[in-house]
Amino acid sequence: MIVDYSEYITEKASKGIVNSVYVENGLPLFKHDSVCPFCKQKIENVIHHKSKTDYPEWLWGRFDQSELVVQCPNCGWWEYKYSNQSDAIVDGIRAMDLEYSSGILKTYEDSDIDIPLEVLRKYINKDPSVIYNIDAHKMEELVRSVFSDFYPSCKVKAFGKTRDGGKDGLLIDNSGKQSLIQIKRRTKANATEGVEALRALIGTTVIEDNVRGCIFVSTADHFSKPAKDYASNVINKNIVDTFDLIDCKEFLRMADLVRDKLPDVWTKLLKL
Repeated sequence: MIVDYSEYITEKASKGIVNSVYVENGLPLFKHDSVCPFCKQKIENVIHHKSKTDYPEWLWGRFDQSELVVQCPNCGWWEYKYSNQSDAIVDGIRAMDLEYSSGILKTYEDSDIDIPLEVLRKYINKDPSVIYNIDAHKMEELVRSVFSDFYPSCKVKAFGKTRDGGKDGLLIDNSGKQSLIQIKRRTKANATEGVEALRALIGTTVIEDNVRGCIFVSTADHFSKPAKDYASNVINKNIVDTFDLIDCKEFLRMADLVRDKLPDVWTKLLKL
């Protein structure tokens, strides 16, 4: 089960004197306590906090702002709080505004085809075992997404259809060199990728125009010695210029190295 909190709801409240008149809106929110709705525990795990004090020209007085984000250490639920308080009674203003944004729980089965890629990538960084259960087509999308971030100077695009004989993606570097990508999702963590699938990829590559490289990505634990020898031989015989073999551990390492490309959704809410 994949848990996601990338969607959220926002509530706002205010109270105080504005233009010399007392106003109030959403008062119960001022008594709000950050309790995880799923774990039923008060959350004190602060992962972001910032405050600021200004004396702006438009206000004859002080303007304080504060924001913080708390996150449940058990399930990952998060909440963002922003508040501001103005104290300029000479201008008839002494008020406070409050805003809470809270994550909404969405769940997916590991094999769901409609899992958003960003959600899947973040979850795999937390629980790599999910990679053995995801949909084969989603695995292809996942690899292309990670490659796009890992090779920022290259273009990565879909090339062919699922189970079409080895054309799952195409990587084009800034010099125009093209490499065919084949992706195999194995369902067992201790699987070994043999030479047969590599031969099929070479057969597909040699009939493609302007393709001189191969990239084989597998969720297998490792490539067999015959597979590694075969990749070296086709390079030595000038059949292709490059033949990269990426097993599960290497792919997960690549995904982890570019996880900073996937900022948490609450970072989009920050005001300070």
